[in-house]
Amino acid sequence: MAEFRLGRLKFNWRGDWTTSTAFVIDDIVRFGANSYVCIGNHTSASTQSGFSGDSIYWQLHTAGFDYQNEWQTNTSYVPDDIVKEGGNLYICTNQHTSTGIVSAWYTTDFPAHWELFQEGLNFVGTYATNTYYGINDVTLYGCRQYRTIVPFQSPADQTATGVGNTNPYDPTGIGSDLFFPPEQNFAPFDKGFKNRGSFIGTTRYQRGDIVEFKGSTYVAISTNPIELFPNENPNDWKFLNLGIGTGGNDAWDQTENYAKGQLVRFGGNTYQADQLKIDAFNRPTGIGSTTLDTGVNGWSLLHRGFSWTGAYTTSRIYEIGDIAEFQSSAYISVASTNTGTTPGTDSTIWQAFAIGDSAALLTTKGDLLTRNGTGPTRQGIGTQGTVLRVSTSDEIEWNFSGKLTKTYYVDSELGSDNALGESPDSAFKTISFASTSTNPTFDITNAVYDATTGLTTITAANHGLFAGQEIKLVGLMFTCNSTPGPATTFPSGAEGFYFNVESITDGDTFVTRVGPSTIAHEYVSGGVVTNAAPVILKLSAGTFRETLPITLSKNFNISGDVLRGTTVVPAAGVSTDGVTPNDRSTMFLVSDATTIQSITMKGLKGFDYDVNDPFNTEKMQHKVGVGTTACGVYIRLNPNESIRTRSPYIKDCTTFSDLANDGSGHGGAIGILIEGGRHHLNPEGAGFKSMVFDAFTNINSDGVGFMLEDDAVAEVVSCFTYYCSFGYFSDDGSEIRSLSGNNSYGDYGAVSAGFSTHEVARPGKLFGDKMELVTGQTTGTISVGATMRGTESGARGTLTNDQSSADALYFKYPTGFGNTGSNPVNAAVGVGTTVFKPGEFVEFDSVGAGATGRVKIASASNAVGGQKDILLEVTGLTTAPIVGDSIGFTTVGLGQSDTSSYIIRTQTDFVEPTKVTVFDALYTPQTGIMTVFTVENHGLSFGDFVQVKTGSLAFICPTGGTAIAQSSAYPRATDPIAGVPIQISGVGNTFFEIQTLNNKTIGNGRATENVPSTSVGVHTYIGSPGGIGKTAFEAITLGDGRATLAIAPGKGTAPIIGNDNQAFLMRSKFSKIRLTGHDFLLVGTGSTADTNYPNVNENTASQGNETNVVAPGRIFFVSTDQGGNFRVGEFFSVNQLTGAATLDASAFNLSGLTELKLGAIGGQVGESIAEFSSDETMGGDSNAACPTEKAVRGFLTRGNMDNTSGILVPPRGSQATRPTGVDLIEGGIRYDTDANTVEFYNGGSWLPLGAFSSVDVNSNGTILANKEQAFCNTSGGAFTITLPAAPVKGDSVRIFDVNKTFDTQNLTVARNGNPIMGDASDLVVSTEGAAFELVFYDGTQGWRIITV
Repeated sequence: MAEFRLGRLKFNWRGDWTTSTAFVIDDIVRFGANSYVCIGNHTSASTQSGFSGDSIYWQLHTAGFDYQNEWQTNTSYVPDDIVKEGGNLYICTNQHTSTGIVSAWYTTDFPAHWELFQEGLNFVGTYATNTYYGINDVTLYGCRQYRTIVPFQSPADQTATGVGNTNPYDPTGIGSDLFFPPEQNFAPFDKGFKNRGSFIGTTRYQRGDIVEFKGSTYVAISTNPIELFPNENPNDWKFLNLGIGTGGNDAWDQTENYAKGQLVRFGGNTYQADQLKIDAFNRPTGIGSTTLDTGVNGWSLLHRGFSWTGAYTTSRIYEIGDIAEFQSSAYISVASTNTGTTPGTDSTIWQAFAIGDSAALLTTKGDLLTRNGTGPTRQGIGTQGTVLRVSTSDEIEWNFSGKLTKTYYVDSELGSDNALGESPDSAFKTISFASTSTNPTFDITNAVYDATTGLTTITAANHGLFAGQEIKLVGLMFTCNSTPGPATTFPSGAEGFYFNVESITDGDTFVTRVGPSTIAHEYVSGGVVTNAAPVILKLSAGTFRETLPITLSKNFNISGDVLRGTTVVPAAGVSTDGVTPNDRSTMFLVSDATTIQSITMKGLKGFDYDVNDPFNTEKMQHKVGVGTTACGVYIRLNPNESIRTRSPYIKDCTTFSDLANDGSGHGGAIGILIEGGRHHLNPEGAGFKSMVFDAFTNINSDGVGFMLEDDAVAEVVSCFTYYCSFGYFSDDGSEIRSLSGNNSYGDYGAVSAGFSTHEVARPGKLFGDKMELVTGQTTGTISVGATMRGTESGARGTLTNDQSSADALYFKYPTGFGNTGSNPVNAAVGVGTTVFKPGEFVEFDSVGAGATGRVKIASASNAVGGQKDILLEVTGLTTAPIVGDSIGFTTVGLGQSDTSSYIIRTQTDFVEPTKVTVFDALYTPQTGIMTVFTVENHGLSFGDFVQVKTGSLAFICPTGGTAIAQSSAYPRATDPIAGVPIQISGVGNTFFEIQTLNNKTIGNGRATENVPSTSVGVHTYIGSPGGIGKTAFEAITLGDGRATLAIAPGKGTAPIIGNDNQAFLMRSKFSKIRLTGHDFLLVGTGSTADTNYPNVNENTASQGNETNVVAPGRIFFVSTDQGGNFRVGEFFSVNQLTGAATLDASAFNLSGLTELKLGAIGGQVGESIAEFSSDETMGGDSNAACPTEKAVRGFLTRGNMDNTSGILVPPRGSQATRPTGVDLIEGGIRYDTDANTVEFYNGGSWLPLGAFSSVDVNSNGTILANKEQAFCNTSGGAFTITLPAAPVKGDSVRIFDVNKTFDTQNLTVARNGNPIMGDASDLVVSTEGAAFELVFYDGTQGWRIITV
């Protein structure tokens, strides 16, 4: 308000404010919507915008508003001007000129110059291009209205997304979510719908647009939906209303996609689509379904009906509701995908709709009129042997009675090899035919291999297989991507030939898992699959005459009717090879997991052996006989199939064979022959080479019961042999484990011979010699490693094992010593050639006064010699000896022959062999010779052994003989020298030669003898894989390991001195027979003819023939025989007739015994004896040790009590308890508790220990003894008494005058050659009552009187 002055109240209205005009106080002007009063005289600014500069001269008089309509660009506005922008009104806050760009108002003018005055809406009509939309402008787009929330300038071409792009269906950039108008500028104001008719794929639709598609309606829920059908685009369209649409064809078309609401006819029914979209091939009903006619796969049943299809054909596929005519009747299909099922045969697929004349059904001989679930039907005649029965689905069918899966019947009388064998009424006739026809083989026509999963899909027409069963595959040809060239055969055998069926695709196709691979393979051609599911062959009672051999493949089981009810014999003529007589062939060849039960086998012959070399199998008839001289065998391994899962099992069977009656002189047959070597070279590997037997009896006169060769294995339970040349024979590393069996009559019971030829033996050799010592002549300290010197011979040695407590030492001569020439006892002379001499002393570490110990060698001529007995010092080892292994000495001649074998009982003090480093190697592939160069001196000699570390030597070599070279690490695990000791040939200080190729086959795919290298190109040594340069660190293990072995039995012979390195080989795989609860009956009495049972001459039986071994074979047995002899091995036996017990062992361990009663009174408690001790000090003071004779003698006589109790306590008692009779022995000592003194018995009386014995003397002739006192009586006249003849220092005698007559009748003491009191004269005693003692000193001083 203006300032009012008193006395002056008036205003001067001047109208609108103008520029360059003089104004005075109280002038009033209008500027914009307001009026102002002048408060200071002035001239106004020259420009319209200068009013703000004149504001110091003006004061607001009256406020107002000035509405300016729509906001305009480039227009001057003053405060309180009001404009409309979009749907809102804004009031000006300061004078300014508006921006020249319409769309820039909200960024430049507002809110800098304007404030919101009133919010409103501005309806601007249909959305247009190239138009500016302000806030709260409301525009119509499609069937919806949108309110502007952020100003927006619409483009001139709203469909364009870039220059040159006019695609109307790709509005990217217009709306952030592909909707239009852009949602960041417009908010929905009012929703509506607009019917746009049938959907057209090229039309652009907006939100709310409604279209009809295949009978149903859809509403657009986005702007600019892309070109997809509404039922395929749920992001842009929403289903609105279900209608009805039939499409172009009312029948369902498997190639067409359907939309929700469409109707189709399928079979006799009508279905409507329930899903927005149903893809092609989605049937309205399930495949093979008989219940799901209500619709599946998005279809729902709209109407059930019928569809007439005419006469039934096998080629048509019928659906639910289809009606077909068959044999004068109409049938309706109640199953989908119904094909190949004749109407009237299965009520779950066809049901009768209208029945015609039943007589028309009978059309063929043997037809039966019956009724199935739908009506009358025809049942044709069955095949031979079948019977009419009710199936599991309650239908009438022809089938075999009692038919079981893979179970077949053989009847030697009523059977026919033209039958199917599936029931007793349809039995085969021969076992040989049944064994080959019941596991059919099918040709393979295609195979698809998945290398990732290892699954293979195989096509073989009408294969008849089922999921989970086993099959055999052979001969499939594949190519692989990694190896260009000809196709390879699968399976190779390394992975086996048998596989399991994973699943069945259809009757011609199945899936099996053969194992994954990193390489893709493609099938080329060929191959067969054999149904290898378990087969059960049931034999009737009777006799089967068969052409041999009969091969039982894997999982084949054959069983007789009852025990002893079924017999198999060879048919007349020759076997299948056309040469061998059938009765000299093999009856059964058994394979993996086969079983033979309850069969009697007879009629084979042909065994023989060399009676002069009985255990040499190479001379036996089954090895040397062929054709007409061959040896018959009842059961042996099938050579073509290894035992990989389960051993063949033979149960409740018997073999019979008699002496051959063809003039050959041969005996009966071999019951069981297990030849492990038959499988060693099989591609799938050697397998277990085993059989199992239970209650199996072999009655083979001059034949064999069980013969095992070449690492074979047999479990034999309750099995018996009668009249056999050999009951059990284990050869070449084979093993028999028998429980509760017997060998009766025949030549030999059990024989175990030799060792496995497939094991590489581990070498060793004796180290040094042995000397026997004189008991009690060991003094001082001796220790292993000490230097030894003979005090007479001058021989030198090093102590290797101290057994002085057992009067023995083991030692090693140094180089140059121990050379005896032809005489083992000190033949050569001179330093460096001599040997220790029996009877001499040996000093240790030094000589004479400086020696730390001393022993004396026994005087026997063989007291110094090579090693023998139970303890051996050995060297030359590449690996540690294994307890239980067998040792066989190999060196023959030079006094070292030893044909026995021994078992390692303990191994101690093992010293690891030296390992040396290789710096170079040369290899000649044509010969297999490798020269190895070592960094250090190896110390080897010709014939020593080494072992090459697997994979330690790397060579660059050509592969397969080509010029392509690659690096390989040798030896590989499959190479002959891998992991085994190799004997060297050429040798120098830092090199040696080995042969890498000529080792015999040892299994696991290794090379055979004298096979050249597979690559004969140049091999260049490059070092060790991962090593530095050409150095291969510790690649070679030398054969210089040391150990102490205890063996059983003790070595019986010793090599001569100078040849103390007798070589031996250690083996783990030697032939073994273990007999538990075994019985031998009159073994040695021979065949049925020799035995003449029951009139057997028992005197011809030989216990020595019950068990026989050829080194290193072993038999471990617990047995009895006809004489009641109970034996536990070779070392313990009890004759139950006489009660005599025999124990014979080199080492007898009593550890663990709680009581040992040998002749003790029953009920007494004994001690547990764990040791027979040779400790002469008895320092252990133990109840568990029993001293030896030497220990007792040494304890009592060699001063060994000093270091124990230090005291000897004699028997104690009163004089009344002194022993009498036979217990009273001269020299006995005891302690007299009455006199408290030690006393002894001198043969006549008990005297205190140290007391003089007494003698009464009254005449000449008495010679005194030491410690003797003479009571002399000279009353009858003088006489002479004589002193001892050979006294020693300290001897003494006493003399008494008992009658006091020495003064009248003198006593003369004869000196007996020694002085008395230093004088060489006798002593005359003339003193009455004299009593004195004479003590001897020496020959000079003689006797002296010390007591008078």
